[in-house]
Amino acid sequence: MASDGREAAAANLARLVSAEAAVDRVAQRAVPIEAEAAFQGPARLPVVLTRPAGQNAALAARLRTAGREVLELPSLRLTPLPGPAPDPAAFDLVVFVSGNAVRFYLDTRQDAASGASLPWPVKVAAATVGPSSSAALRNHPAFGDAPSVIQPSPAAATFDSESLWTELAALDPMPRSALIVRGGSGPEGRGRDWLAARLRDAGVTVTIHSAYRREPAPWPNAAAATLRNWAAAGRAAVILITSKEGADAMRTAIQHAGLLDWYAGCRLIATHPRIASHVGDVHSRTVPATCTPAAGEPLLQISSPRDDDIFAAIESTP
Repeated sequence: MASDGREAAAANLARLVSAEAAVDRVAQRAVPIEAEAAFQGPARLPVVLTRPAGQNAALAARLRTAGREVLELPSLRLTPLPGPAPDPAAFDLVVFVSGNAVRFYLDTRQDAASGASLPWPVKVAAATVGPSSSAALRNHPAFGDAPSVIQPSPAAATFDSESLWTELAALDPMPRSALIVRGGSGPEGRGRDWLAARLRDAGVTVTIHSAYRREPAPWPNAAAATLRNWAAAGRAAVILITSKEGADAMRTAIQHAGLLDWYAGCRLIATHPRIASHVGDVHSRTVPATCTPAAGEPLLQISSPRDDDIFAAIESTP
């Protein structure tokens, strides 16, 4: 019996496509934006969007227009960390590792008397890990039309610290000091230190500021009931996973709800190969292999974090 269990788990893990294969599959099956309305019908899989509150509405509306039933169910709750934020004028470069880092940091940049946003110091460069965080920066009144934003090439394979480092490493001269703004897990906030290490190796004095914390978000009773109804009806779902912490929170909540068998048959879409690898590892260790997708359908796909690409990835599923 133990051998059968290991074989079943291995078979389930084998359904997790590699990062490269997943990207290729999404590219091959991507749905043109103009074809969104062509997918109508009751048999389509419902979609669970797990990004933090306030970040799902536009994609949810687009998916509903395309005929999908959508449940907005944030996996994580984001809250600001106490304490003053460092002044950007004290640095040569400020790096934002996410759109959330942009919002939580710049929201604190207000004049105490008037409440108006403080202007960005024009001599301080800003950098982001991709187009979504760059858009958040440009759209914030505390930044606006400030200096040009350093970000990965639009043709980059992934939007992350590694791709941003390719751009930063080419700077001449290298900035003398840098502030990295990020979020983190737990009461104090903890994050990934890869980019900080690269900058320090290049002789840059680095300060890390955790602007917010990520914690598991409680499920509303109505949302949990919706998932149970889908499970009882034998309806798998497409679930969007946008962070490793979000994946862990989602899996824990599903386990507590007694829905692991249902979850094992769902299609998962991760927004980075590193997230996909983490999801695959957790999935193979904790999810039973008693319910799997239809033959030939991948359990896990990868998309870039842009809404257009996420939509295409979702629309590549039934």
